[in-house]
Amino acid sequence: MPKRAQMIFIVLIFSFSARTMPETERDDPVFVGYEGCQMCHRDEFADWRRSKHAKAFELLRPGNRKVAKKRAQLDPDKDYTTSNKCLKCHTTGYRESGGFINIDDTPTRIGIGCEMCHGPGSDYRKIHKSKPLSFSRDEVMTAGQVYGSTDPEVCNRCHKNKDAPMNPRIDKEYEFNLEERLKNTRSFHKYYKSKGHGTPNVQITEHLE
Repeated sequence: MPKRAQMIFIVLIFSFSARTMPETERDDPVFVGYEGCQMCHRDEFADWRRSKHAKAFELLRPGNRKVAKKRAQLDPDKDYTTSNKCLKCHTTGYRESGGFINIDDTPTRIGIGCEMCHGPGSDYRKIHKSKPLSFSRDEVMTAGQVYGSTDPEVCNRCHKNKDAPMNPRIDKEYEFNLEERLKNTRSFHKYYKSKGHGTPNVQITEHLE
């Protein structure tokens, strides 16, 4: 086969493969924001809205949490809402596909949203929607879902981040222990059993997810 024909053949094969390859194999999952979660997970969403995680972005604004900032040698009157070091743990999916860009363009990525604890949801959300009462944990984990309540590294990436100014060197209260933190519902939602798309959930246990 002439060299030019070989090249055309290779290009055609590659193009066909790219079109037919499943989306989950072709691309990494992307962040969809809490708007992709709240319709089916209304109770979890309500818990989250009251949580410290939901309000994490506000801590970066001037004048908030003055005593803690001074103790960490931060300027309490400075605006940290554009700081790269802060945004990676006070927003959802910062600098990742579908994640936080800025306040105006991605308002639903402000704060520590669902996907910071459960992973970017574009792929596993499709499974949640297609069979909300019958998917398995293994199935959605294969699609990128994680569970902060069972994997300490999900939480450690921020709570033990090298750039975190509030750390145990400043005060022992910042020592992070997942088991202890899971006892405090101010940061996590309770676990609810889903009743399906768009319907209220039923709380079945006090354990946190």
